[in-house]
Amino acid sequence: MEMMIKAFQEPTRPVSIKFQLSFGLANAGASIALLPVLNILIPAQVAQLDPAHSATNLAIVLATGAAGALISSPLSGALSDRTTSRLGRRTPWILIGMVTTTLGLGILAIQQSIFVLAAGWFMTQFFGNILLSSYNAIIPDRVPVYQRGTTQAIVGLSTPLIMAFSIYYLGKLGHLATGYLTLSILLVLLTIVFLSFFREPQLPAGILPPLSLKAFIKSLWINPRQNPDFGMAWIFWFMIWSAYALSAGGFQYLFLQNAIHYSTLFPGHSPQEGVATIQILYIIAGIPLMTLAGVLSDRMKSRKIFVTIGASLLACGLFLLGIAPAWGWVKLAGAFIGAGFWIYYTIGLAMISQLLPAASDRGKDLGVVNIAATLPQMIMPWIGAWIINTIGIEKRASYLVMFCSGAAIALGAVLFLQRIKKVP
Repeated sequence: MEMMIKAFQEPTRPVSIKFQLSFGLANAGASIALLPVLNILIPAQVAQLDPAHSATNLAIVLATGAAGALISSPLSGALSDRTTSRLGRRTPWILIGMVTTTLGLGILAIQQSIFVLAAGWFMTQFFGNILLSSYNAIIPDRVPVYQRGTTQAIVGLSTPLIMAFSIYYLGKLGHLATGYLTLSILLVLLTIVFLSFFREPQLPAGILPPLSLKAFIKSLWINPRQNPDFGMAWIFWFMIWSAYALSAGGFQYLFLQNAIHYSTLFPGHSPQEGVATIQILYIIAGIPLMTLAGVLSDRMKSRKIFVTIGASLLACGLFLLGIAPAWGWVKLAGAFIGAGFWIYYTIGLAMISQLLPAASDRGKDLGVVNIAATLPQMIMPWIGAWIINTIGIEKRASYLVMFCSGAAIALGAVLFLQRIKKVP
């Protein structure tokens, strides 16, 4: 019974700075196995394989990968909630995620067709989200409420610093397979560093019923009448990620290639380098503001105001990107988007961790939340591709409509955020 209490009770003991730093590095390892691949490597590969159908092929690859994440997050969360290994509930799945995500990156490195690229991205997203869902569950498992903003800020600080290096490095690469190898090595090393420090209590066998398919599917529905704040948070998360999905990934690549004409502006330089520059600006703008917001949200015991600021900055950045007449405006828009993203992401997760319905289902419930972040990755690439193909891939108006639509969605998300009452 004591072990059961340790596994399920709300944490009150403060975590050490050693835990926070190693946890931040582990999250960074998982993130760099996904985000730089999504934003830089895959768009470049799609453009190389079939330049004439880049928008449609990109939608196919991104939506296929998002389907993997959609399935993985709630399923792995529910399984880890019930895991009774001596290593604990989350550690076995972190190890599984590390090994299999590395294999997925290997498939992406040797792809020769859109089909193989889509299959490799599905595998990488599926197993990479096992890693991320395990890490997300560790926050409510181990970190007390009064440290969650600061811990998320440290996670957010570690992730962009590692990503800045990887993005700059990937932007300069001519041989993309080398980039996948580098990301794989970083993933393994940073995961092992965290696991060398991390210990968690074992869940005794028989505490939770075995997971059945019927029970799992039923558990994905969390009644919004009984949990209204969780429902509002889910809608907010879905809308804000829908907005962000139109500003990130391959659409930036196509925007720089066809509307800004990056290679003409900077002869000898590819749009891949331009995307890397924007991603680094995300980080430069986001790190100080995100860190400040994390610390202040803990001291003020308030999350919602900071998440509102982040979502509003994202909307401003998307609008600027839509009307950007030149490269300098694109960089300014990137700074707004980056600041907004890192604030709403880090403080938003801290806020959501306080709205989970049941301690025994933290992993599964966070997987349900991740569905709200994943569905837009399946839907928005098709909407973006439809806008671009309808108006014209080289027409400036295509990107104006797409980015301003994202800005409107982000502002709509802010309205749903205000309806959350349980967390100030």
